[in-house]
Amino acid sequence: MQELSLITKIMMFLIFGGCFGFFIWLGGVLYLRKKWLPLLEDILDDGVRFYTLNIFFSGQGVLQYATVFLSAFHAKRYGMLEKRNNVPKHIQRLFIFAFCWFMLSFVLMVSGIVMHQIYVL
Repeated sequence: MQELSLITKIMMFLIFGGCFGFFIWLGGVLYLRKKWLPLLEDILDDGVRFYTLNIFFSGQGVLQYATVFLSAFHAKRYGMLEKRNNVPKHIQRLFIFAFCWFMLSFVLMVSGIVMHQIYVL
């Protein structure tokens, strides 16, 4: 059997690391969905329960609320600029951390796939 090249090992590390990070992010979304998402829907969306319907919408809601907490532009765009100040800071940090974790996992997976397309093919 052949020895794997360094590029192949790096690609495998990036892709598997990104996939592993994505599954950890899904666990975080389940936690946020159960504990904090209903509270945020009450505060920011006036009690409209959309993001707690299923896991797919919960993932989208976690990312949207994180962008609301990260950017005043997005908060104003979604009509939540004044409402976001009513959310405790520790909850905001959890959503921002989940957003950063998702982006890191996504970048790892995409960089591994791009390396595969460039170096292997």
